[in-house]
Amino acid sequence: MDPMIVIMLDGISADAFARFQARMPYLQGLAARGLFVERVAADVPATSLPGRTSILTGVDAAAHGIYGNLIWDGGRFRYANPDDVRVPTLPRRALDAGLEVAVLGYGMVRPEDATTFHHAWWANEMLQRARDEAPIAADEGWLRTSRHADASGRLAALAAAGLPAGVPDAYAGDRMHYLMSELTGDQTMLQWTAALAAGAEPPDLIVTEVLTPDSVQHVAGHDHPFALWSLGYADALVGEVLRSLEAAGRLAATTVVVTSDHGHGPVDGALYLDTLLPGATCASEGGVAYVAVDGPREAERVAARLRPHGVARLPGDHLPPDRRDGLAAFAVPGRAVGFETTAPVDRAGAVSGPSRYLSGHGFAPGTASDERFLIVAGAGIEARRLPRASAEDVAATASALLGLPMPGGGRALC
Repeated sequence: MDPMIVIMLDGISADAFARFQARMPYLQGLAARGLFVERVAADVPATSLPGRTSILTGVDAAAHGIYGNLIWDGGRFRYANPDDVRVPTLPRRALDAGLEVAVLGYGMVRPEDATTFHHAWWANEMLQRARDEAPIAADEGWLRTSRHADASGRLAALAAAGLPAGVPDAYAGDRMHYLMSELTGDQTMLQWTAALAAGAEPPDLIVTEVLTPDSVQHVAGHDHPFALWSLGYADALVGEVLRSLEAAGRLAATTVVVTSDHGHGPVDGALYLDTLLPGATCASEGGVAYVAVDGPREAERVAARLRPHGVARLPGDHLPPDRRDGLAAFAVPGRAVGFETTAPVDRAGAVSGPSRYLSGHGFAPGTASDERFLIVAGAGIEARRLPRASAEDVAATASALLGLPMPGGGRALC
């Protein structure tokens, strides 16, 4: 079994990967020599924490329990955290099989599920949401990961060799500090990945991620030059890993898996939930809205109030069975419309208006812009293209290549 690196690139869609190939030469070269899946189906909803979780579990939200960035705990909506994941992740299953596992900045993995662990750099930003209009307090699950000090000694050895010792706080009161922390955080995680993978005793499995493309697209817009730059930045970070492997003579003997948690696309506008449903307890997942309800009758009353605005109720089969009576999910079919929990101050009382994001994701199921891609390259992996795969196939393929039992209903693609 060859060592494996799993790299998640946040928010790079299947469409962007096809349209802007010249911006991503390292990824295009990797795709040309291995398995390339042009379109991987989106999760429901196609937001960050559900996508990260399905990549590593191989099951959908109904089974793994992360049906949004925010989940309902019976009394409030709060951020989902690694302790909420209901099934074993790929790192946990690899660790249980006796493999050495490094998790470097990938969200939704518990510290105890890896030999070498560094929390997602953006987790600190989740703990400092005073900048939000309606802050949502982080809970112990994220606090626990951010406090974790790696005991393997590997990261301390990298620092002693001249690589960064860590990542600055992600939010210190201004957007420039956040952006620079983001760039530094992503670069550090990929530098650590390159150093460990090309080192004397590489881990059997390294899991990491790059957040920058998602953040830049949200703020700048899907096709803005800054957004296209962010695609090239992510590609260059992957290129650094590939160059390090090649210099160490390890490129051919390392399996590299690259995918995204969701896609991205232009946002048509927003619906404001505080005006549409005054007094209701709601959460926004991009283009999906969750409303806490007291059973099916209240859910139907909410659906009736939203229907004149083009909003349709989702079946809810993506929710865990123990949450289906207390939550109703809604989206706007056929349009890239986002939900926001509160109207902007200058549009107080409005039902709809501009979105705070120029580009977004997590729209109604089946929205093409939410779809992503998959690359798997390594020794013995045939160079071929597949037009489509399911979200569950990503973990199934990685599991098979590591010699682990396959989870869920996904299929191994190579």
